[in-house]
Amino acid sequence: MQVSLKRYSLLLIWSCCLGAGNTHGDALNEADVLGDIAQVSIASHFDQALNRVPASVTIIDRALLDASGAQTWADIFRMVPGFQSYSVNGNRYGVSYHGFGKEYPNRLEVMVDGRSVYEPIFSAVQWGALGVNFQDIERIEIVRGPSTPSQGSNALLGAVNIITRAPIQDSGTALTYTSGARSTRNTTLRHSDQIGEMFYRLSLGYQHNSGFPSVPGPNGGPLDDGRELYQLAFRGTLTPSLRDSLDISVGLVDNREGLGDGDHPDEYVEAEYDSNYQSAVWTRALASGDQLRLRAYHNSLRLGHSAELGLISEIIDVPPAFVPLILGGVQDQVVLGGLGSLSSERFDLELEQRFARWGDLQAMWGLGLRAESVRSELLFNHGDKIREESFRLFSHNEWLLTDDWAFNFGVMIEDGHVGVLISPRLGLNYTVLPNHSLRWVLGHSERSPSITETNANQILELDGYSYDAVLRADANLGEESVDHVELGYVGRFPRANIELDVSVFREQARDGIDAYEEDVLLDIPHFDNTIKVTSNTGEWETTGAELQLSYRPVSGSLLRIHYTYLDLESDFIRRFEPALLKADFNDSRPRHSGGLLLAHQLTPRVDGSVMTYYQSDANWRGGNPINEFVRIDAQLGYKFKAGRSGAKIQAIAQNIGGEYSAFSQNNVFESRFYIKVELDLL
Repeated sequence: MQVSLKRYSLLLIWSCCLGAGNTHGDALNEADVLGDIAQVSIASHFDQALNRVPASVTIIDRALLDASGAQTWADIFRMVPGFQSYSVNGNRYGVSYHGFGKEYPNRLEVMVDGRSVYEPIFSAVQWGALGVNFQDIERIEIVRGPSTPSQGSNALLGAVNIITRAPIQDSGTALTYTSGARSTRNTTLRHSDQIGEMFYRLSLGYQHNSGFPSVPGPNGGPLDDGRELYQLAFRGTLTPSLRDSLDISVGLVDNREGLGDGDHPDEYVEAEYDSNYQSAVWTRALASGDQLRLRAYHNSLRLGHSAELGLISEIIDVPPAFVPLILGGVQDQVVLGGLGSLSSERFDLELEQRFARWGDLQAMWGLGLRAESVRSELLFNHGDKIREESFRLFSHNEWLLTDDWAFNFGVMIEDGHVGVLISPRLGLNYTVLPNHSLRWVLGHSERSPSITETNANQILELDGYSYDAVLRADANLGEESVDHVELGYVGRFPRANIELDVSVFREQARDGIDAYEEDVLLDIPHFDNTIKVTSNTGEWETTGAELQLSYRPVSGSLLRIHYTYLDLESDFIRRFEPALLKADFNDSRPRHSGGLLLAHQLTPRVDGSVMTYYQSDANWRGGNPINEFVRIDAQLGYKFKAGRSGAKIQAIAQNIGGEYSAFSQNNVFESRFYIKVELDLL
């Protein structure tokens, strides 16, 4: 596959830019001789070596993704210390850092190339609407801990940036096909080329599977949580001058999948998602050495989710003539279920200025505007759009006090519907010995409730009469906050080929957004007479430790270990009346979790890996109590030539051994086997 001279030159410049974040003129040390320290930009908006970042950071690169044999987003984040990653149903995933296993886990900001994909209508991420093919991922940067000073309210507990491959990195056409368990048929077609001065990548994707297996027993049946997904993604890079670059991204997703509760297989309803996004990032390098970046993007999501649940008489199991007597005159009729019609939209504009390094100081500042709107008759009891605007101002600074000491300060100021929120973070990094650093971080993070959390008013009606009040928001709902402190160690042992990251931490949350129960008087009293009220009535303290270790015993081999210990102390108000009743959710996330990945290049053409994951028992909020389990995955890959094309075939086995349940007892994950074929076409 030939690469043009211009493509090669731009690729060389791009590669140099990736490694230019540590060019402050320090003397060459042992780390420079034995290998570069990985650099990230997610923590401070400018490139920093991992031993100077004011946060715990995990990097999942392309090689690790391939070695893991990951088939879903839940598989990927199972490799990250401190993350809870589970299947709410066959194709909907819960991913959270130090979260509580909710059906829609919030407080984790997720971005694709810097564009937030956090959905305001769900206060969570809809992983099926991202529009990202796994083959397009270059690497994933993850902040393990509060990152509100960098990414704003939604990053109260952590942040993720999924970085896709730059168009100049590839050329030609590539085809990937995966087939296997649960009627899986996944296809990706990617084409990279050049039009005039613009390099581009066009990716098409298709996914199909049948979800979890049927539930046995008299009350069981098929879960109907399968998927049929089509997606298109375009990314183009234009460099009109040596100082300017423009990156354009456009994507579409059409997704049909079953939504429902694993405890009630008969209530699954097919949902149709239509989402799209458009993004443009302009970057200019100034003569002074400063850099300006202007980012604008638009996200849109439409969801249709409704079905006939049957006649009222069938649901409450009475003769049709009894329905008006029981329900105060309401005639027997068909009841519709599901989320109905939902929509959300976001426009975001952000300007950043990164200053040229001045002596031992590196700094940046930025400001942004965001406008969001949501519409849902089910969630808000009306069909009008609810709009919200917010403004943000942020800055991050790194000051090298000496050759061994680095001081970081960052702050995010947000102005939204609950007022002004201020989230600062201090970090101090000390190089004890060459390749061995300590990190101390102290921060305060504030999160504004989402549009849905603020405006929830879910009341179900028949013929204009209320029969079930589900959820409403407290009129005084405000921000929640987390104070956190962390002590970390980053060590590299070049002669032993070992990299080690250890952290101990404490997170203290106040005014946490939770829900208490309140009695209500309904027009039709036959049904439940309580409602949940969203309010600032929760608090928790998390103390724990995390470890991640990479060891390369010989060339072509990798041993990767991660482990997390979490101790949770919590309480929330369950009811105010007739007497104050408190409860806790101390067992709502696993106390112990961890994994081990062993990968080896057996021959120049053959590679293999085995990954083991352990999770202790947990009582998921909104789900079921789940027992501890051990899961073992494996993959074996073989590279070869198919004519003039490069090819790879990969055999993947997941959960070799006994079954386990995920989130719901009926979400049974059995042993699964897949064959994946990759072709690099001319």
